[in-house]
Amino acid sequence: MHIHGGRLFRRLIVLLLCSAFTQLVSAQGSQNWWTLNVERDLAEKGKLKELLTKKKVYVNVTFSDTRPNSPTNSPEQNNITRTVNEAIASQKYLQRVTYPEEAEFAVIVRATTAQGTGDRGPNFSLLLDAEAEVAIEVLVLVPGDKQSDGTRAPRLVWEASSPNAQLEAAPAARFTVDGFLWELRKLRDKK
Repeated sequence: MHIHGGRLFRRLIVLLLCSAFTQLVSAQGSQNWWTLNVERDLAEKGKLKELLTKKKVYVNVTFSDTRPNSPTNSPEQNNITRTVNEAIASQKYLQRVTYPEEAEFAVIVRATTAQGTGDRGPNFSLLLDAEAEVAIEVLVLVPGDKQSDGTRAPRLVWEASSPNAQLEAAPAARFTVDGFLWELRKLRDKK
């Protein structure tokens, strides 16, 4: 019985390892052009002018609050999403799409509120939390080169980030997205 239990244990370990390997391979294969899971230095680089004729945009907003005892993040993420969508909607030549497969480019907004170190000065938020720091990252991606599995790699055409935006997350995200839209509008007006 002891020998049989050892075989069962080894089979279980092999099955677990195979399962973990399969999940790793599928996670690597699930890279889409509208996500940037790789290091930015390794991502394809493009230029903003690639967006001159593109109109359909997919918007993805994520928010995380890493402060100890932070409240639920859903209302804040909804607020950030609303303000970013309002910024996109203000540009009549852009059409926001629900599904990334329908888009010609993607605007990815990542906002994080964290416990500050106090080294960067206070965060002038309405929450009056001088210890909070709001980090904002906005990435604009287009479909890049075709991969061997048929998917397209992400190509980064515009980015901006701030480790401490000195604002609440929603206004900071809106300000950054407005900066991108201003640059795009300026480029389109030159055309």
